[in-house]
Amino acid sequence: MPSRNRVLASLTSALSGLLVVGLLATAPAPASAAAPGAAADEKPRPGKTYVKREPSAVFKRSSYLCMGYAACREAGYGNAGYAQASDKMYWRMYSGHNCTNYAAYRMVRSGMPNERPWSGGGNATYWGTSMASITDDTPRIGAVAWWKANHGPAGSAGHVAYVEEVVSPDEIIISQDSWGGDFSWAVVTRSSGNWPTGFVHFNDKPLTNTEAPVITGIAKVGAALTATPGSWRPSSVNISYQWFADGTPLRKADGATLQLNRARLGQRLTVRTTATQLGYPTRSAVSAPTEAVLPGQLRNTTAPTISGTVKVDSTLQVDTGTWVPEPTLDVQWYADGQAIAGATGTSLALGPDLVSRVITAEVIGRRPGYDPVRAASAPTAPVAPGTFAIVTAPHLLGTPELNEVLTVDPGVFTPADADVTVEWLRNGIPVATGADYRITNVDLGSKLSARLTLTRPGYTETSVTTPTTPRIKTDPKISVETVAKRHRLRVVVTVTASGLDEVTGPVVIRYGGTVQTVELTKGRARVTLVGLTEGVRTLTVRYDGTDAVNRGVYTRQVRIG
Repeated sequence: MPSRNRVLASLTSALSGLLVVGLLATAPAPASAAAPGAAADEKPRPGKTYVKREPSAVFKRSSYLCMGYAACREAGYGNAGYAQASDKMYWRMYSGHNCTNYAAYRMVRSGMPNERPWSGGGNATYWGTSMASITDDTPRIGAVAWWKANHGPAGSAGHVAYVEEVVSPDEIIISQDSWGGDFSWAVVTRSSGNWPTGFVHFNDKPLTNTEAPVITGIAKVGAALTATPGSWRPSSVNISYQWFADGTPLRKADGATLQLNRARLGQRLTVRTTATQLGYPTRSAVSAPTEAVLPGQLRNTTAPTISGTVKVDSTLQVDTGTWVPEPTLDVQWYADGQAIAGATGTSLALGPDLVSRVITAEVIGRRPGYDPVRAASAPTAPVAPGTFAIVTAPHLLGTPELNEVLTVDPGVFTPADADVTVEWLRNGIPVATGADYRITNVDLGSKLSARLTLTRPGYTETSVTTPTTPRIKTDPKISVETVAKRHRLRVVVTVTASGLDEVTGPVVIRYGGTVQTVELTKGRARVTLVGLTEGVRTLTVRYDGTDAVNRGVYTRQVRIG
């Protein structure tokens, strides 16, 4: 349907194409027009004399938007198919270029039966008087604009047209056909002197509600309800609202949103939306009622709090806070903002998977008729890893001697299910792993210990070392050869030790009051003691040992001759 802007934009171009039209009062009737002087509903009869009739209405040239089926079509103004159907009579009006036949055609096309809705003459001047009960001064789209005889542009038979658009209460756009003229569209203003005598509302185009308004929101005290306008044709309508409580209109409740106060408790609410648009009758639609309004908002007055040690294998507790009124409560625990699966109770065991993660608890309050309310605790510090407690220190079992086997008693620690690895240390340097250790010659001269490492998911790895053994030593074997001569004694000392290729170190040889110290060379030492007196005395050979060999002493009686 053309708009006001379209009317004004096209007016100049349309008029420029109508220079050949001139005033309809001077235009001859087309060949297919009714016989001159025939009434609008009368077929011409042979032998009857007719007086030539002027066109049914003559507007100022500037009023016309287009003239003729083809020109109007090219300008964007249709005829609703009348160009193809004009050879038929509607409401017993004469066919062809005839204002009454065109108006009747548009009424039939709008859904009315092809039967004239009144008895009596069909000339245009009779339409408004015959249908006075539905005729007024209000223009509507789809109404019939009616001019009685000799009113405004109408001739003695009056004039009717179809209202295509209502631009304002004082301006309309019509489409029309004309006895003795042609099909056209025109602009009519109240100030032009061409304003219709009235408008016959046979079957005006309605405002149509295609979808009722809908109320959204929870009907409870303290909440707000919102209404949709519903769906309308045309969609450009203006919408006003009126809310009702149990069928009674509420004062000042004329917006799309309604705040529910205590006065609404228990009531059922509806909203009526009213659509208006210039050129259409006003229409209203009513929503379905809400449920009875429920009590007010559920509130958390004291936030939830978390207590407990934030460390692996500890348990946290949540105090769910204070709520008004009392609801049922659900808890959901979160780690770094992500919900922990299955963690929905008031306590949370901190497993190893939660190390370094920040814990929060959300409490959800629910009560029938209330929106769920969520309240979250403050976050904890990141979960600390667990630490092992050593109850009894580990120690070594076995004799720390060559070829002996040492084992580890791990002691007692908690948690007791930790994984334990054993590393053997020689003078603090790792040399082997395993639960036991056999002492070999490479350990001679060294101290041994074992380091136990405790591991468990989510725990800080902990190591603890056993006390060290004394130095591992082997026993020496001392053999002595002597050659005694007059006043002298030749002594050859050989020292060997299991696990060593050779023994080093000093040996002290004492015979009587004579003492001499000699270093072993490849395990042997030689010395000759001189200036000895005759007799039998004790020969003592003392080996003081090393880090790898124990101390040893050898004695026997030797005679000097």
